Amino acid sequence: MKRIVFALLIVTSLALTACGSPAPAATEPALVEGPPPTEPPTATQPPVEPAATDAPLATVGGNEVVITLADNTIEASQTSFQAGVTYTFVITNNGNRLHNFNINPPISVAGSLDAALAQALLVVNKEDIEPGETHRVDFTFPASAVGGTLEFSCLIQRHYDSGMVLAITVTQ
Repeated sequence: MKRIVFALLIVTSLALTACGSPAPAATEPALVEGPPPTEPPTATQPPVEPAATDAPLATVGGNEVVITLADNTIEASQTSFQAGVTYTFVITNNGNRLHNFNINPPISVAGSLDAALAQALLVVNKEDIEPGETHRVDFTFPASAVGGTLEFSCLIQRHYDSGMVLAITVTQ
């Protein structure tokens, strides 16, 4: 099963690379219907909410972070992040059970699982991530996350208690 998923990821990556065009020198603004904004957006403004999709997307700025969820573990290709930089999290459930993915303060800091979920910076529930599923989410860490105690986690009680947590750091 892992070989099939790996092979599909390689084929998808090759297809996206072959079909893609060179990255533009500057980010082009998205066309949005409605009245024009009073001030033009700047390239340093982080998005208000992360964009999430189930379909493969081109990597934003080359900051792709591979997250692997398995039963009782979370692995990540990176655990140190910079505030204000957009990262594309590619989250795959390689386990046999449903999982979710969150960026939150530890339960020991928040006080409870519900409090950690309420204080989470990012919640990827997707009605829980099915075994074998992959989700892509673009996320920018806010400046308020710098120096905070944060972790990647599956906030399903028994999963969290069994070790589905991974400490991360956010710097300026």
